[in-house]
Amino acid sequence: MPGGLRTWFSEAFGGLSLRGKLMVMLIPPVILILVVTGYINYTLSDYFIGVATERNVRVRALTITHDVESLLARCRSDLVFALGEPVTPKDMRAFLERLQQAGGPRYVEYAYVSSKPADHIFLVRQGGDVHQIPAAQVADVRPNPLLTFERAANLAQGAVLPGQPTEVEYPASLPGAPGHHFSAEVVRFVARYPGNATTPPGFLILGLDAHALRNLLSLHNSPRSPLFAYARSSELRYFYVVDPEGWMLFQSEDHDKPDLPLSTYLARAGFEGTLGRPGQPNAFRPADSAGAYWDMVRSIREGKAGLEVLPEADAHGGSVRTHYFAYAPIMFSPAPDAPPTVYGGVAFIDRTKLIMAAGYKHLDVMFIITLGTILIITIIIYILSRTISRPLNRLAHAVDLMQQSGRLEPVDLPATGYETRALQTAVNNLITRIKQQLEVIRLKDEAILNVNLKERADLDAEIAEAAAGDRADSERTGSLPEIIGLGPRMEQLRGDILKAAQVDVDVLVLGETGTGKQLAAEAIHRNSRRSGLPFISLNCGALDENLLLDALFGHIKGAFTEARGDRKGAFYEAHGGTLFLDEIQSASPKVQQSLLRALSIRKIKPLGSDTEIDVDVRVIAASNADLTELIERGEFREDLYFRLKVLSIATPPLREHPESLPLLARHYLGQAEQITGRRGMGLSRGSLEKMRAYDWPGNIREFVNCLTRAVVMAEGDVIQASDVKLESDVIRAPGVNLLLGHAVMSSGTGTPASSAPGTSPAAPEGAGSEEAESDAPEWPLQRPRMQNGPSGTGKRAPAAPARQAESSRWAETAEPGARPSRPSPLPDTPTPPPGKPLPAASADAGNAAEAQAGLNARQRKAYAVLLRQGEMSRGDYQDLFDGSLSPRAALYDLQDMVARGLVRKEGRGPATRYVLVAPGTGA
Repeated sequence: MPGGLRTWFSEAFGGLSLRGKLMVMLIPPVILILVVTGYINYTLSDYFIGVATERNVRVRALTITHDVESLLARCRSDLVFALGEPVTPKDMRAFLERLQQAGGPRYVEYAYVSSKPADHIFLVRQGGDVHQIPAAQVADVRPNPLLTFERAANLAQGAVLPGQPTEVEYPASLPGAPGHHFSAEVVRFVARYPGNATTPPGFLILGLDAHALRNLLSLHNSPRSPLFAYARSSELRYFYVVDPEGWMLFQSEDHDKPDLPLSTYLARAGFEGTLGRPGQPNAFRPADSAGAYWDMVRSIREGKAGLEVLPEADAHGGSVRTHYFAYAPIMFSPAPDAPPTVYGGVAFIDRTKLIMAAGYKHLDVMFIITLGTILIITIIIYILSRTISRPLNRLAHAVDLMQQSGRLEPVDLPATGYETRALQTAVNNLITRIKQQLEVIRLKDEAILNVNLKERADLDAEIAEAAAGDRADSERTGSLPEIIGLGPRMEQLRGDILKAAQVDVDVLVLGETGTGKQLAAEAIHRNSRRSGLPFISLNCGALDENLLLDALFGHIKGAFTEARGDRKGAFYEAHGGTLFLDEIQSASPKVQQSLLRALSIRKIKPLGSDTEIDVDVRVIAASNADLTELIERGEFREDLYFRLKVLSIATPPLREHPESLPLLARHYLGQAEQITGRRGMGLSRGSLEKMRAYDWPGNIREFVNCLTRAVVMAEGDVIQASDVKLESDVIRAPGVNLLLGHAVMSSGTGTPASSAPGTSPAAPEGAGSEEAESDAPEWPLQRPRMQNGPSGTGKRAPAAPARQAESSRWAETAEPGARPSRPSPLPDTPTPPPGKPLPAASADAGNAAEAQAGLNARQRKAYAVLLRQGEMSRGDYQDLFDGSLSPRAALYDLQDMVARGLVRKEGRGPATRYVLVAPGTGA
């Protein structure tokens, strides 16, 4: 480009607006791309449409050829079958009738030509009747069938010789045509007849109606064709048959007119040549100048199929410029094992406007796409340039005003174009001030936010706001004071509990761990008609199969080696009341089967007993697993599932009712204050928001732990967000153990210290983690110790000793790892002297006097009995105090003695024994 033109173009282009530049740079390339793409697509589509059309034409030509060959082969088979039939007029007539009834081809003549003229038998079908030509008049049939002797002189036995379609004239003496000749177009098939004792050798002739071949072509050229898949345009298409000598024999016609005479007027259109020959007045042989035609004939003689695309020179072509010319040879085998020979060929002329129509349609589409694309790009450029330039102009004007006021300093940077220059000037003028202002604003906002987040949250206001409008929920809370929570999920839970309490059916409680399934069961029992009767709780996951069966159904004395007395079992102990089965999914198949039987007949049979005992028990089962999935895996019985699921209650996880968090926090802050001895604790807004943002996978149990830990770790009376250690970021301080609401400070040796004033001591070391966990609330609750009276009294009183014993006896076994399903008060639990920790298991167990020094009165009494008997069970320990001692207190005393090295534990489950350790020996 010359320098002057380049300068002019740069100045002209540089002076354009953003809109003008986008249009100049985008629209011409898009048009060029569309044109090139359209041309390439047109070329490819034209090529592949042509290929597809050629394949379709080839398939149609080969299909009709195959059908013609199949028809000829059927005629050969019929004639070969006729060779085995008797040659008499009656038998031959019957043979034709059988072929007609079997749905075979229409045969016009069936003849036996003998070397003796008097033995000729010639049958002709005229209309629906079969007539016999007298033997003396067989020679009058034209063409003469006696010429068969010359044509088939060398024909092998069993072979069939086909003829070409020929017009045959029969004598005037036929019954159906008196006084005039009768003619038919026939394809004759000839086979050598070997003769027998009554019939001399000769030839059998079976004449097929040539219209059958023609109608087969007409069928494939009609909408009734087997290959017809879609309606085609009205262009002229047709089939025709040629013989090896190049004669066009006949063409396809209208399929609805099967009786039309054979003709070739369509096939010979546009050709010069010879019309007609003896026996075939409508046959046509083109002149040698028809090069494409004779190329086809030569290919057919060689047994080859082909296709040509020829220019349209026929007047029938209409607006079509080219047509498809497909052909295929018709092969015929004289015998099944003989090689096929060329009988003739089928040609198919197909004219279609598909390619031309597709091309026009392609051009139309490309034209519309091009116009649409230009229009869309123009609109986009207009909108985009207007959207970009208008804010830039306004921003540049505003920056100029600020610059004139002296508040901003201009920055001079090289730029081209009005929009670019305005953008650079405005941005450079504003960057420094914007950064400064944003930094100042950020610092101020952070300071304000930090102050707000560190302020004490008004939990009462939060609770009042969350509880606004929950009048029905408040009414239900009065009857279920131990269920703490707000929102529709909690209201639904309370409603389900109260509904379940009104009916006396089994209940299935489902929910994640820590969502209060046992508390829901206790609430159902406490509000039901069975409230004054036993409530027995049993954890199916804490016992193995045999222990669980024993705990459920009991045993009689002598049922097994250690069975020194009868055990009633949980079902019997809960008679008239409620039996709660937690973690029901952990029950083995054997236990599930036993449970199903007990639930079905409401009878149990203790181990070793032959007598069934009637029980009146309401069963409430709980699971934290998907029982339907376990059923699909075959791990839980489906019949037991539906037996338990008379009513189903879902305990919602904490993440589904976050509106309960302020209420829970207020309640458990009070509990944590009692545990830690601190007063006036509260949550900051930041810590409350942090709790709301957490998912609480451990539900209430995790929430209580987190809140108690925060109370312990907080430096002031307001718990900050940094004091709330969630599961992802909690750091346990050395020497501090938070056991689900019971803070137990431990020494360096791991000896448990006394608990905080007013709280129960921590579980003994031998009690295991499961028992410790059972002391944690599974649901937000205030555990009011209700009297065993009617529900809804609202009076707090110490739990009845009998009920404590019933609830604890079957939740605990003699094995310390089998924990109770719910915590209960321990009025009999010994408390060590202040400032003196319980001694741990000592390596020097021989110092019995020192170990006995810290025993309480019960332990000293039991130790005296051990010195006489040498061993005892937990039941024996309880019996020393006439059954007034709870199983939990007895277990604690025995575990303490184990820790002191005075006794050792042997066995497990019901067979657990505590054996005296001789002084001077190790435990």
